[in-house]
Amino acid sequence: MSFHRFVYLCGWTAVALLAIVGFAAFSADSPSSVATSNSIEGTWGQAAGAVSGQGWLALAGTVVTASVGPAQPDAPTEASPVDTGGASATPPVTMDTGWLDSVAVRDLVETYFASGDVNRAVRLAWCVSRFDIDSINPSTGAAGLFQIDPSVWNDLVDDAGVAGSADIFDPATSTQVAAFIVYQGDGWGYWDCQD
Repeated sequence: MSFHRFVYLCGWTAVALLAIVGFAAFSADSPSSVATSNSIEGTWGQAAGAVSGQGWLALAGTVVTASVGPAQPDAPTEASPVDTGGASATPPVTMDTGWLDSVAVRDLVETYFASGDVNRAVRLAWCVSRFDIDSINPSTGAAGLFQIDPSVWNDLVDDAGVAGSADIFDPATSTQVAAFIVYQGDGWGYWDCQD
């Protein structure tokens, strides 16, 4: 076997292993797939999957960055008044446009959803938008990370008490409104995706 074939084979093997490890982090309801901020269990798989995904996006010429932390100076500093079923409501995550990695989506979901619903909400976001915060469903017009119907968006934003940005493509606002729909609206049945 030539050296170039060997390097090519090793490269693709590494990519495949990273993808498998990343997807394993999201296996349905397995105890090892539940990650908490205080444990390393499950987080290495999510990080490996995120790195693999970012590598593919970089090859395609698209780089998405996300930062989690305190709100920016011009961002709202108050927590949301929405009852999110026991989840803590903290200032939103700020990020660039495009596709988000699974770690960034999980961080957003953990902000607005109850801890027992985090995995389901992350799977829902993947199902409806493939983590593309700019996505628009061509048949229904639903938009954003959680594919909310724009004809009812303003009413949902008002009912949820969203402070600050009411942009349907803002991932933090989309996640907050999705949590409102789940806990005080139509529930999980609002979306067609099934776990």
